[in-house]
Amino acid sequence: MRFKEIRENITTLASRTIRNYARELGPDSMDYGMFMKSAELLDKGMLKSLAQLIDKSDTAPREYVMKKIADHDPETFKTMYGDQEGYLSVMKPGQDLKDSETVDEGADFLGYFKKDERTWSFPDGMETKTPHRSNHAARTILQALGLPMDFEHEGPIPLDQFIKATRNYMEKNDDQKDTDMYQNVYMYDQEALRMKANHKEITHVAFA
Repeated sequence: MRFKEIRENITTLASRTIRNYARELGPDSMDYGMFMKSAELLDKGMLKSLAQLIDKSDTAPREYVMKKIADHDPETFKTMYGDQEGYLSVMKPGQDLKDSETVDEGADFLGYFKKDERTWSFPDGMETKTPHRSNHAARTILQALGLPMDFEHEGPIPLDQFIKATRNYMEKNDDQKDTDMYQNVYMYDQEALRMKANHKEITHVAFA
């Protein structure tokens, strides 16, 4: 089966790593807001605003964000900091940085497990195999599955519940296999099954 995979916005491994680390820390962390905003600006290509945010932040979170960009998105790091070498904390961004005129939002489909009573985490080295979607597209898929649409504020969905929802949808819409929605549901069903088979620790999934 072929899937119509429209990458409505490109998110980097760097931004996903930063965002997921922020979620591990939780909103109570003093660095949570900085990490989440950094990931958002990186996704949107707003490099001037990102550089300004990094530059005015404390040393530890500043170096963390810079290192993740350098490790996982070296082209963007080079755009921001050129060929500077040495300590990250003393590097200064280029003066000609600009913010992208395109401002988008979006979500990835990820697997989670409860690290402790308050913290959701994800397996080390896990990569998403599905395309980054707009928030609207994610909500449309959740609506078709009969699951809570407000994923930005709802917690992760139990993995088995999600698989049951995708299977129910496909059984009820067996005559619509050529539609984009059916193909998308099938894709997320297969991704959920892959997570369950390859990452035994995953108990929940979410668009995030």
